[in-house]
Amino acid sequence: MTVSVETLIDRSVKRLGAVHPSLKEYTIELIKRCYKEGILVQISSGFRSNEDQAYTYGQGRPDYTWNGKVYGSKGSIISNAPPGTSIHNYGLAIDYFLVSDDGNKSLWTVNDKWKRVATIGKSMGFEWGGDWKSFKDYPHLQYNKGLTIAQLKAGQRPVFLPIKAVEDIANDKIMWGKTELKPGQIGKVTILKRINLWQDSPHESGKLQMVRVLNPGEEYRVYRYRDDHGGQYNVGGGMWVTKMDGFIKYETPSKAMLAKLNSK
Repeated sequence: MTVSVETLIDRSVKRLGAVHPSLKEYTIELIKRCYKEGILVQISSGFRSNEDQAYTYGQGRPDYTWNGKVYGSKGSIISNAPPGTSIHNYGLAIDYFLVSDDGNKSLWTVNDKWKRVATIGKSMGFEWGGDWKSFKDYPHLQYNKGLTIAQLKAGQRPVFLPIKAVEDIANDKIMWGKTELKPGQIGKVTILKRINLWQDSPHESGKLQMVRVLNPGEEYRVYRYRDDHGGQYNVGGGMWVTKMDGFIKYETPSKAMLAKLNSK
């Protein structure tokens, strides 16, 4: 039996602590939106006191001390933010994880569902730690809207739009990874290794002409497939990407995403 959304919310609220009231509202809405897409997400951390942050920062730094007390411990480093320098300390950040269908097992693999949670969060105005360059923090979502730690210390707080307004904004676009899902789209390709982008030659029938090289991490909408040239995906504008194992990843949108697109 699939765990209920009410259970996920109840468990998460207990872990949020003294976060900003609007962040609590946004977090509950995030869990609901994910649940509608068949993604079971739960919150592991919300507000942290400076002492809580000292323990978090101390993990992986056994000799770390703060205010004359040892907070260091063995293990892997999970934070680069000392006490007072984390958005968690101001009640504007959460950490999340996925759970199994029955809700009894924590799932920490950063897969497509995990990234979809981040995408939904970003559509609501959150910043995702997985987008950071220097220290990837995949469970982390924060809502500081560009305010610095110094500004937060001075008492400034971000503006939260009403949930209805956020919903209206989010409904304008249906994001799927880095790209927007569009009518007529049957899937997408993600580039894993450098690969050529082709177009049909305007001079010789059945021949291809190289356009440019696509780079790892890039995503493209797919509108149709053909068996020619070993199998190719049309990415719009008469352009084609060849089906090559290990070089690209092809995915199709979920039924929930297609239903949302078709309802617009």
